[in-house]
Amino acid sequence: MKTFVAFALSVSLFFGHLARADALLPSATPEDVGMTSVGLNALSTSMRGLVDEGLRAGIVWGLVKDGKLVQLEAYGQRNMDAGLPMETDTVFRLYSQTRAVTAAAILTLVDEGKIGLDDLVADYFPQIGEMQVISELRRGRVAQTVPQDPPMTVRHLFNYTSGLGYARNWPSGEGMKQRDILSLDGDLEDMIEKFAKYPLLAQPGERWIYGFHSDVLGALAEVASGRKFNDFLDRRLLKRIGMDDTGYWVRRGSNNRLAEVYGPGDDGALVAVPAPPSGPYTKPGTMFSAGGGLVSTVPDYLRFGQMVLNGGELDGVRVLKAGTVATMVTNALTPTQGTVSFGDGFNPPKPFSGYGWGLGIGVRLVNAVHTVPGSPGDLVWGGLANTTYFFDPVENIVAVAMTQYLGPNADEVVFRLREGVYSALAD
Repeated sequence: MKTFVAFALSVSLFFGHLARADALLPSATPEDVGMTSVGLNALSTSMRGLVDEGLRAGIVWGLVKDGKLVQLEAYGQRNMDAGLPMETDTVFRLYSQTRAVTAAAILTLVDEGKIGLDDLVADYFPQIGEMQVISELRRGRVAQTVPQDPPMTVRHLFNYTSGLGYARNWPSGEGMKQRDILSLDGDLEDMIEKFAKYPLLAQPGERWIYGFHSDVLGALAEVASGRKFNDFLDRRLLKRIGMDDTGYWVRRGSNNRLAEVYGPGDDGALVAVPAPPSGPYTKPGTMFSAGGGLVSTVPDYLRFGQMVLNGGELDGVRVLKAGTVATMVTNALTPTQGTVSFGDGFNPPKPFSGYGWGLGIGVRLVNAVHTVPGSPGDLVWGGLANTTYFFDPVENIVAVAMTQYLGPNADEVVFRLREGVYSALAD
């Protein structure tokens, strides 16, 4: 059985066309790192079942234990009409799975003293400091506002307690439109000017709301570094740890590596559906959304996760101070600020029940009800088109799964990945 798993892994890597040796972490057999071949075969069967059952067109998943790659597989198709197979280097739109990556890069500015977590956001963007806070609504319109108290800080942005949300969170009478704020024809500076005309949804520090926070941090990084965010991200993080397939558009000549997005048609069978435009994806653009614009691969994200679990270092390259990473991965929410969700009226995905928030990443709470196996302090999030990950600092596990799907039962990927990985741990 051990020989079969090692062979399956090598075949998956070969046919994934991963030409760069440094794209992968060192490999190991399951038994070498306290896992079982039988368990990982069951995980493989479960993930492949998503395709065989007609629930996904294709999927890629990978698992790193103790810094060693023990499983990386691709199954199904990335483009059904063209008959292109899913491969281990297939590129995916990350959407909100962008956030942890951009947070880590922006925190390098904190390490260097170029920004401080308790800096006032108004020091960088005076117009944000002038934003009022909604205090009364009447008939779907803002009837009264009050000044910020306390004023918004950089820490509020990282913690998602700045009082910002997404367009859907503002009263309908205000007329805010998501695609206007994050227009692909604009940039992060334009974004600031557009949403600063609206009032905040809550006082800074009052409660956790899902929203534009990471995008504001991206704009702040541009000001502090003097570079456009895509260039900043490349220099500060992506190129330093070998995430060469991650960015705001696929590498030149690699457009056919980008997976198509699918969803159920009228008869339930999968059909291609439009991908919400959070980034340019296939060609250079100007809007570098730090909250949802990146494309990436499973191998790249595995490398990122291992850097986080290593306390900010990978392959001898230190990206962040260990203390900064420790702050990033520690829950910062108080009980009165709430737990993670997608804003007023939007329930959290079932797998994320019982999670708080650190600096741009979800953190598993100790005394909470959970719907998936895990360890105290494990780190999570995912993306709109059905990408997901978790980093477990107790078991030293990095697990990533990516597909491109919009439709019901999106949580199934998370459940299968979590349950399969933890079931494969040796007693």
